[in-house]
Amino acid sequence: MDNHIHHLIFTLRIERYTLYTSGMNEANEAQQRLGSNDEKLDMENVEFSHEELVKLTKEAIDKIIESDPLLCGLPRDVTVEEIKAQTAVTQGQAITLYLNRGELPKLAIVVPPHNTTVLDLKKAIKRHTNLALRREHVKKKISWKHIWKKYHICFQDVKLTNDSENIKAYGLSNKMELHYVKRHREKNKIQ
Repeated sequence: MDNHIHHLIFTLRIERYTLYTSGMNEANEAQQRLGSNDEKLDMENVEFSHEELVKLTKEAIDKIIESDPLLCGLPRDVTVEEIKAQTAVTQGQAITLYLNRGELPKLAIVVPPHNTTVLDLKKAIKRHTNLALRREHVKKKISWKHIWKKYHICFQDVKLTNDSENIKAYGLSNKMELHYVKRHREKNKIQ
């Protein structure tokens, strides 16, 4: 996983240098078009505003993500966590579970396949859901305490009820679909 990230960083540095030198070439061409006979601009004289550098960097990152077969499915505003998760899935060090959210699109949840508890899965669902809502520009805050009090996470007909239990004990494996099931209150239970 680290080798792929180092490769991405190296590629980003090359792209940044390429963008910087292409900016130099554009500045030199502009100088020639204006008819100036002065020497070509040297690298220290080229200045970019913060906004221009941010734009160039985003374009370079987008180009890297689009051209990389491992990362091409990731969103434009990808996080470092998503890059690491995608790399782990590719290397077999993580599994992807899909959360069916009803009318909303399914949400891919990436977790390690070994030693992941139901509580770890809930935390991953919370992280991925909050990120998806931010990307959709939804400002609504979710009370996760309320969600876990009112709903179980299920797959097929199996409810994941014990937070300390390993997800493998429930039979969860790669590419399984999860969904929420409303908890039933037990009133006046006779013992």
